[in-house]
Amino acid sequence: MTKIKKAYPLIVVALIFLFNPNANLIDVLPDIASYVLLIVAIGNLTETVPYLAECKGALVKLSLVALVKIPAFTVMYSNMSFGKDIVPLFTLVFVTLELILLYSAVSNAYNALSYLGERTDSKSVRDPFPIGRGKTATPEQLRSLTYIFFAARGILNVVPEILLLTPEDTSLRKRLAEAYPAVLVLCIIASLIIGCIWLKHALKYASAIKRGADLSDAIRSLEHVGSEEEISTKDKLKKLTVSLTLLSISSLFIFDITISDFGGYNILPHFIYGILLFTALYNVSTKASIKKYLLVSTAGYSLSSLIGYLYTVRFFDSYTYVDIEYSASARGAYLPVKILAVIELLFALLMLLSAAVATVDFIKEHTDVSPSDPSYSKTNEKNHRSTIIGTLPIFVISAIIALLKCANVFIKQSSVIIGTAINNEGIPTSGVPAMDTIIFLASIIYVICCFVKSSNLKDEVNFKYGKE
Repeated sequence: MTKIKKAYPLIVVALIFLFNPNANLIDVLPDIASYVLLIVAIGNLTETVPYLAECKGALVKLSLVALVKIPAFTVMYSNMSFGKDIVPLFTLVFVTLELILLYSAVSNAYNALSYLGERTDSKSVRDPFPIGRGKTATPEQLRSLTYIFFAARGILNVVPEILLLTPEDTSLRKRLAEAYPAVLVLCIIASLIIGCIWLKHALKYASAIKRGADLSDAIRSLEHVGSEEEISTKDKLKKLTVSLTLLSISSLFIFDITISDFGGYNILPHFIYGILLFTALYNVSTKASIKKYLLVSTAGYSLSSLIGYLYTVRFFDSYTYVDIEYSASARGAYLPVKILAVIELLFALLMLLSAAVATVDFIKEHTDVSPSDPSYSKTNEKNHRSTIIGTLPIFVISAIIALLKCANVFIKQSSVIIGTAINNEGIPTSGVPAMDTIIFLASIIYVICCFVKSSNLKDEVNFKYGKE
């Protein structure tokens, strides 16, 4: 088992490496060093302290993401064959992956500390700690500040790159390119300020635990208790509710949001929707067969969506929808977009079918009588049936949206130019202009339903496991 006293210096150095701003390859204190230091500091404590195994697993994944990020951005900066917009795209992807894994690592680390504070004599990990001038903070406040810090750091990393997510050779692109350096500096400064505040609190907390000198004894005491049995229900409940929250958040990525002068391409790529949906449902699925279908379908969907997005970016670097009617080269450049849209649709339908099956399995496994039934007259079977009937429409709506989006890729070939006083080149409009509005309204309905149904399922889960 790693000696706690020897772990403190590693943790302090890791915290220092984490606080600095991160702008793609510009990372003065590499995050991967902090992940490795924290993995070493945790050592074999995963065998004794609950939640640390999950924390260590997330840190290992973060290390792999950090390793992949270096060659990925190096290749992109040296080869812009798909256009400069690939950098904002991959920035968004890496930030999303990092935030998901950071949330897992941070939440499990604090869950481990909370467990030690609640079930052992280690008062130092649960008591308020001094932060200067007679002020104190609680561990829960530090947990919230940690979430805010990493979220802000990720968002501030993405914001400057999103400014460049517009077609080349437009007045908007030129204005944003001119503003890019100033925005980048402001985001780095803002991230640095938030990071310094977080680092101060984190180091004060680590110092308070070290002064308390009761953590080693508390961890050793766990070797003689059945810790896993004590937290099984609580751990399960947190895992399920977090997954349901992620399910509702994933629905936001079904929107098409474009900021181009010409209608352009979506700045919320659909493959992120597939990644988040997979993460939400894979962790709560109980059957290996369901997990396998989820993995295959979401991987196919996300990959085809990513490749289709890249071809769409390349198309808009040289053409608009209107060019398809008059230019053979434009039609050739748009053909892969259409083919990949069909492939994406097929994988989307398979993914949604797998998600629906996983949701049915989830309802049967993790819900009981309805919390909204005060008489408790419903049997489990009746409640399962009504819950399934009420939940599955969200996947039907999502499938309809996927069909409409695929159809829209073909419909937009018939775009026409509408001249305006503002833009002499005119604005292309779809041959069926109502289609974008229909898709947008359907997406709003889907997001609302997804948030409502996820909330209902949380109530069901809390009601079942809250009784145990």
